[in-house]
Amino acid sequence: MDKKKNLIIICVVFMTLFTGTKIFASNIGRTVYGILTETYNGTSTNASAGNDKVWIYGNVLNDTDKKEGTFSNSIGIGAWLGVYFNLNGEWSMNPQDMSDYIGGRLYFSAKVPTSVDTEDTNNAFKISDGVDKIVRFNSTNIKRIDNGSTILGTAISNDDQWHTYYIELSSFTNLDFTNISYPFIVGCSASNGAAVLIDNVYWTKAPSVERSFNVTVKNISNNQTVSSVTWNQSCFRQGWIAADQYVELDLDWEGTNDWYVQILLDNGKATRNGLYYVADNNSEFILQMAWRVSRDLLPNGSGDTLQITKSGAPNYSLYDSGKHNSDPWWYPWIYFKEKKETFELEYTTVWNIKGCHTYAGANAGWDSLNDFYDKKPKIYFAADCENSWNFIYAANIVIILNYE
Repeated sequence: MDKKKNLIIICVVFMTLFTGTKIFASNIGRTVYGILTETYNGTSTNASAGNDKVWIYGNVLNDTDKKEGTFSNSIGIGAWLGVYFNLNGEWSMNPQDMSDYIGGRLYFSAKVPTSVDTEDTNNAFKISDGVDKIVRFNSTNIKRIDNGSTILGTAISNDDQWHTYYIELSSFTNLDFTNISYPFIVGCSASNGAAVLIDNVYWTKAPSVERSFNVTVKNISNNQTVSSVTWNQSCFRQGWIAADQYVELDLDWEGTNDWYVQILLDNGKATRNGLYYVADNNSEFILQMAWRVSRDLLPNGSGDTLQITKSGAPNYSLYDSGKHNSDPWWYPWIYFKEKKETFELEYTTVWNIKGCHTYAGANAGWDSLNDFYDKKPKIYFAADCENSWNFIYAANIVIILNYE
């Protein structure tokens, strides 16, 4: 299927970036503001967060009940659930100005049991500005989405299946966007034995507002923004060495199942699978490259390092030094593929709705990113400097945001 593409070309010696200039004191004001999500920018339950930290309150079921279907962090609700902006402790309200979202939408996914009567007037979604503004389960203001952007129906379906919905925020009549206390409430006639499951709740700006995909290059040593990714002179003849910088992705995009981020090389030849140097006699010298992605600043306390070891035959994978090289799960480094070379899409995917793609082995997996509210994917680079010479090597790295 053809996909539209946003391209950001990154050169290892110098970088050309599309970067945003707005600095958010909190995440309010982003195009996508996550409320109950794993992979969107938004609210934080972290006590050290900004003004938009939240308190989740209501008849929320236990962790076992949250693990349902493909929505691994869904919340099971019996009777009601409220998410409110919080200052210091339970019931310490801290209303926020959400005026940026006038003309926008409330998105959510829901799985409603057949036993729940969608005509019951107690079954409703609410947003509060001090007074609850209500859209009921049976309202035709609720739009159901399946298969991307195709709208198949209206109102909530009680077919015990997952569906994604949105409600125009203007449907919450007379809502005072300058004083939002509860950005999301759901009340339902469900019981603990037949819970309504909710996931991926977020606000978005009006559809006409341009979405963003920002990239920042930062030093590993001090996290300061810089303009290039480099390897220092001490890497000479030292084997696999991580670069001194990482690239941070800030994807302010609506989350559907049909977009993802790829990275690959665009050096012009299939044989240029890394940093390359062309001599005066047209001889080419190549330092093979690899990348990995993490939500964390590395190294971290979980044993993830930037010390790289290459395993033996048959796969010659790259893994974090100190971890067990017999387990392919511990191979987070992925060899770069050149755009001119045939490559497997899943091995170049950085991030999609499921989370961060972090492993290169046969058991390549996705990190569920439970606390992704204030995290951004970070891409780290490495090069095989074992046979390096005193040349100035370069490479063109492409980061592509794909969406249907």
